[in-house]
Amino acid sequence: MAKSSGELTHLSSSTVIEGIITLDNDIRIAGSIIGSVDTNGSLIVERTGKIKGEIKASAATIAGKIQGNIECDGLMILESHSSFLGDIKTRQIVINENAEFQGNCAMPISNAD
Repeated sequence: MAKSSGELTHLSSSTVIEGIITLDNDIRIAGSIIGSVDTNGSLIVERTGKIKGEIKASAATIAGKIQGNIECDGLMILESHSSFLGDIKTRQIVINENAEFQGNCAMPISNAD
């Protein structure tokens, strides 16, 4: 993925979107999305945020609820009290205490000898 533009798209808690979101910049979600999110930047899902669909991001911090699969090029963080139902493909993952995760996680293996 390309680098983020440095801009931030913010969806407030009263926002509900159905469809496909494609962007080059970071996105912060406090509302609900039913559909896919594909960003070249970072994804931040606040505690009130919900996504039901497929996700691609360069990095992700999840504090809300996700139902779907995610492909993350870099670091993915599941914050305390977050809920993730789906499969994760990422380079690095942090699962904080009291985070809920149900699914599979795949991480590339480095060829360090």
